[in-house]
Amino acid sequence: MVTPFAPLKTVDLLGQAVAFLRPQLGRSLPIRERLKNFWAGCVAARDLGASDVIEAEFLALGRECEIAEDLGRHGDADLKHLVRMAMLGSNPFQ
Repeated sequence: MVTPFAPLKTVDLLGQAVAFLRPQLGRSLPIRERLKNFWAGCVAARDLGASDVIEAEFLALGRECEIAEDLGRHGDADLKHLVRMAMLGSNPFQ
């Protein structure tokens, strides 16, 4: 006799990590604190997907939360650098 199993639920852990981080990137916080929170979120999420997917999700988050805009002309490049440092496990704030 075969016992039917309920279908497995899919869980988007990367999406949950991004959603958890979003409130910690508000413009009411100083830019340095927002950047540290952004980097820490990237470090925490680096094992939740492929590196290119994580990079794309976090760059989109940085644009949505207007961090790139607050950084100025090279904001996208700066965010990309933070994501790459997080993926490598390096702390750019030390």
